[in-house]
Amino acid sequence: MEKDTRVQLPQVTAEIKLDVKPNRAAVFVDGVFVGHIAEFTGIGKALLVAPGKRKVKISLPGYQTFETDIDLVANQKSTIKTELVPGGPPQGTPLPQ
Repeated sequence: MEKDTRVQLPQVTAEIKLDVKPNRAAVFVDGVFVGHIAEFTGIGKALLVAPGKRKVKISLPGYQTFETDIDLVANQKSTIKTELVPGGPPQGTPLPQ
């Protein structure tokens, strides 16, 4: 999977820390692939998004997809913490778009 190069960071942002296992899962914000959990986990790392309502989807073959809606204001920091449940589509199955 490749990040969408048309995506630009907003001037005013909100921050989402991701604490998700396994950390190799793909992260989608508003239907756009933005990276993998490991890129947004740890000290000084977070997912920067435009303020407002965002749909976050975390997906990994072999696990059930996790989806949540989050409504952030400018400069707000939030954390999404979950452990993906085994039993989703098997490896080699295309990820949902």
